[in-house]
Amino acid sequence: MDGLDCWGFLKLVYADLGFKLFDIEDLEYGRAWGLRNKDYFKENYVNDWMRVDDPLPLDGVLFLNSRGVANHAGVVFKNRKFIHCCRAGVIISRMDDKSWQKRIEGFYRLRNKAW
Repeated sequence: MDGLDCWGFLKLVYADLGFKLFDIEDLEYGRAWGLRNKDYFKENYVNDWMRVDDPLPLDGVLFLNSRGVANHAGVVFKNRKFIHCCRAGVIISRMDDKSWQKRIEGFYRLRNKAW
């Protein structure tokens, strides 16, 4: 896969904060991974992340596809906004936007984060 995707963007953000996230390319990754009902986040990082109800800036947010698989991720910003990478590039979106709000799977915080 060419270019930066949402997980690659999260990896860059967290690398700048001193955290190494797992590399999806080490898994069976491809353009249609979300369609294969593989939930790579939950399958590979459940021990490093904890689900939170009230997200803080720099927490992760996951979004579901139509099959109920978390296939898009972003970083919580502030004021119910998140920053993510999509076809349009790296953008800031509103979690309250109906198209995003109905797809939110949950918010996650790295365990033992030190910022």
